[in-house]
Amino acid sequence: MPDQVATEVMSERYNRLHKIQQEISKNENIKMIGKRVQLLVSSHEGRHDLDLNRVNGRSADFRLTHFDNSAKSARPGDLVEVVVTEAFANHIVAGQPVSVKKTRGAEAHAAWLEDKGDQKILLGIPSLASLKTL
Repeated sequence: MPDQVATEVMSERYNRLHKIQQEISKNENIKMIGKRVQLLVSSHEGRHDLDLNRVNGRSADFRLTHFDNSAKSARPGDLVEVVVTEAFANHIVAGQPVSVKKTRGAEAHAAWLEDKGDQKILLGIPSLASLKTL
């Protein structure tokens, strides 16, 4: 197609825009330091979360928050209140929960994990029991 922007120019513009957006995000997250935030605890774990005894949660405005769960008081689906201690462009960090509200969702998730047990990988191949005879 004629009159297209060169790939190098697009890349350079994107990188400039991304850098500015990262700065804006970090500055907005810095404003959260010292504030109490309510989170819905997630079952997702990040790369370093297990090493640091951290759990993830999302705030009402959907900010990703890593918080200390070394006391194992919060489960996926629970609502916790934490105080933000650190801020980065893509997430915020908090200490131990100030409060934990147990929820029916967390109970259901725990029951589902219990029922699930060890999962076998079948690679989409049906078992003989699931095949119908002609």
